[in-house]
Amino acid sequence: MKLFKYSIIFIVFIGLACQDVDHMSKPKNLIPEDKMVNVLTEMALVNAARNYNKVMLEQTGIKPDQYIYDKFGIDSTQFEKSNAYYTENYDDYERVFDKVKDSLQSLKTYIDEVVAEEKRVEDSIKKAKREKNRPEFKKQVDSTEVDSTVIDSISIEGEKILDSLKQNEQRAMESLQSEN
Repeated sequence: MKLFKYSIIFIVFIGLACQDVDHMSKPKNLIPEDKMVNVLTEMALVNAARNYNKVMLEQTGIKPDQYIYDKFGIDSTQFEKSNAYYTENYDDYERVFDKVKDSLQSLKTYIDEVVAEEKRVEDSIKKAKREKNRPEFKKQVDSTEVDSTVIDSISIEGEKILDSLKQNEQRAMESLQSEN
């Protein structure tokens, strides 16, 4: 019976203690939701890079957090206050993280498409080189000079396409970062 009384007193005490929870007021320099999505997306990418190859990231001399703050024109205090505010407002934070997740997924889809296209081009170049080295093909090449010129130009064009794809991938990453 005493345990029951103490349990009731403890529950009432805890209930009264939780009544004066102060909620954080909106910071004066709150990072807007769309910009916060971009900042968190960039942080996810940098953390992935850090986890993938920390040594290489350190060799660049870039401080990842400072890079993000400079890129978005914010400072660590502003980010921390904004992050705390959004964290306290769960519905807003969930919406922000859903947008971050969508952004990362679309970026992954795009990169997968670019990688698949690069692989297709590399495979076609390798195939053209194999075809060029086949004995029966060499006989044809020896008899007609035009065929070797065509194969050489395919090989050169394939390398140009591969370079072009790499440049397009880099431009796309830059545009995604600037949109975010």
